[in-house]
Amino acid sequence: MADIIRTQYQHFVPQFLLRNFSHVHKPRKGDREKKKHPKGKGEKRIYPGDRVVNTLDLSEDPPVLCEARVNRIFGQMDMYRDTSKDSPEQQHVEEMFSKLEGQASIVFRKITKAFEQKEPGLWLTREEKDLVRKFLFLLQYRGSGYHQRFYRDRTEDYDANDRELLWEYMAEKGFKQPMDVWLHNLRTIMELRMDPEKKWIHDLPKCMYTDDAMGFIIHAEGMYMAICTPSNAGDEFILTDNSYNVFEGPNCFVTDKSTGKVEGSAHAPLHHFAPISAKLMIILRSFVLPVPEEDANPRVKEERDELHFMALGAVYNQEVKSVLSDLPIAKARNNYSKIVGGRLQLLEGEDGKHRKDHKFYFKYFPIHANHVQTINGIFLYNAYLCSRIVFGTKDNFSRTLEEYLTANCNIITGDDVERRLEFLKKLAAVSKVLGSDKEPLWKEEPNPEMEDYEGFRLGILEMRRQHSKMIKGDMKLDNDLEAVQMYRSLGGTEGTFFMDMDQARRMWILRVKIDVWSQGLDESLRQRNRLLLTESYCRLPSSRVWFYVKHIRAAVSGQLKELETNVDLGDGLQGPEDTIAKAAHIIKPQRLAQLIYQAATNDIALKESPEINLWAKIDKLDMDSFKQLKLLRRLNASELQHIRHCGIDEIEQVAREEETNVFKEGIRSREEAGNSILEEGERIELSTRMRVRSKFVKALRGKIELTLLKALKEVFFKIIFPTPV
Repeated sequence: MADIIRTQYQHFVPQFLLRNFSHVHKPRKGDREKKKHPKGKGEKRIYPGDRVVNTLDLSEDPPVLCEARVNRIFGQMDMYRDTSKDSPEQQHVEEMFSKLEGQASIVFRKITKAFEQKEPGLWLTREEKDLVRKFLFLLQYRGSGYHQRFYRDRTEDYDANDRELLWEYMAEKGFKQPMDVWLHNLRTIMELRMDPEKKWIHDLPKCMYTDDAMGFIIHAEGMYMAICTPSNAGDEFILTDNSYNVFEGPNCFVTDKSTGKVEGSAHAPLHHFAPISAKLMIILRSFVLPVPEEDANPRVKEERDELHFMALGAVYNQEVKSVLSDLPIAKARNNYSKIVGGRLQLLEGEDGKHRKDHKFYFKYFPIHANHVQTINGIFLYNAYLCSRIVFGTKDNFSRTLEEYLTANCNIITGDDVERRLEFLKKLAAVSKVLGSDKEPLWKEEPNPEMEDYEGFRLGILEMRRQHSKMIKGDMKLDNDLEAVQMYRSLGGTEGTFFMDMDQARRMWILRVKIDVWSQGLDESLRQRNRLLLTESYCRLPSSRVWFYVKHIRAAVSGQLKELETNVDLGDGLQGPEDTIAKAAHIIKPQRLAQLIYQAATNDIALKESPEINLWAKIDKLDMDSFKQLKLLRRLNASELQHIRHCGIDEIEQVAREEETNVFKEGIRSREEAGNSILEEGERIELSTRMRVRSKFVKALRGKIELTLLKALKEVFFKIIFPTPV
């Protein structure tokens, strides 16, 4: 006899969390009670003692304020049925969820119980913390949004922007449908052991679809967790189908000029949310945002600034600020470190390694009403595709709706503009039913147009493809290539090569766009913006700056045909920056990126003006001498203007000694540099350079190979620190 395939109503928001928003149904006076469940539609009826939640049912038109049973909302039939298995095993993913939910519910109950007992916070073990982090990601990944992404009858119907990558992965692993990939990913994460040593981070991308594996790693390791509660006793958090999927942070869309379609171009989650109850919310905050006690360490601060720039500065058109930047939360304290003088310090006996017996103290952070409404507003903005909104009390929900609808920040843009507008109007009607007499406010903003979105998408896709191969160890750099050798000499690795290449491309795009956007402004202001951007770039890894100057060189030479493309490191892009890369081991790391940038840009400037004799004697300021002086000062318009700051210890020492000698010997030695029209400080510097040049090879002999040393001398005194002959 064939196995009977039973259907199941499967929740994407667990019932143990829904119960935290619920109450016992008490029929109003005069309501007729039923003694047994009716059939058909009547099965939706609610009976005394049922656990119910207050909801706005968005599936009705107009939406209806009503109660709904906990066990029949935020789910759908057979959501996790694995049709690739025999019938007895088709619900195995749901069975795994049930087991994991049972484990997670114990920890979540521990969180709610401590809060109910008015404790200021609670301790969680590393294992409990990691279980919560895994469970929070699964709440996002198992949700209706991901189900809709993967649930396709045919592989070719999968239309997310990673479609080519997914198709390649399916072909490689033998998956027949995108749904099979999703179910496999879910199983892999549920079965994952998050060891304290974090070896799992290295192993996971090899066990599942790499893009989604990286999503889990960033979610679990790139954000820290805090627990919040409204400081005002009357405020409450709401809950929607996709509360666990939405994020706060830049989310940019463009209109593809060739198709007219609105497409996503970039996004950066700064905060994720996980409602536990109407009074408790877990918030995940990105590590690119400040952590004062860690940032007191200059090295950590530098690394965070780099992360911030990679995630935001190199991608977006302007400084990105989180609307929750002032949210009063902090990282959990632990039992292996303490804060001394505002800085983290390990306790005696700790060596910085993660251990199973470590514990973490999570404080309940009270947050102001404006923060509660901001978070609720994020949920409402993203609820236009949802089936329900769950809330605590009608009074609070009425206030939440009114504040959201009358806020000045309701901007309708991005994708699905018509549906968003229709939804906003529905909420406005509900708000009036609840007693509001205020008119809703919103404005529509068009999406910027992009000439070749498909080219842009495929370019990003290729970077992700190469990065995936690197992570999994499927691809090795050709170490025989000179470009790869130089990249490695700057500290680059196989794991960072394609990321640095992609980030350099983004840096170049931003540099070009800033010039375009600032057209018409005062030129001194535009130049100041360029210098500030360059200073920011030169704080990044020198390997990435090396890639960036190749974009500059390619653009100047005409090899970079399209703004969005990557450079080809083949013939025609060699330059003095390569000599600096080869000599990187004798240069201070903090100066290396600046030397690379200055070598490339000075070389380009000199080649653009071959007719100018840089060292011709200037007696009067005519047009030729003006151009000469302008070029000379342009070549020295950097933090590396003085050779005593060149970044090579031995040369810096010689430069300091020779500069002192120039001062001692007086004006005659300074006139060696010629050009009486130059300022005194400039003439002193040129005289110093001339003296250092004569001692350069001797000072560095034995430090690097002689041929490279002579080439480095040429680059220093002809290009980076141009010196009279």
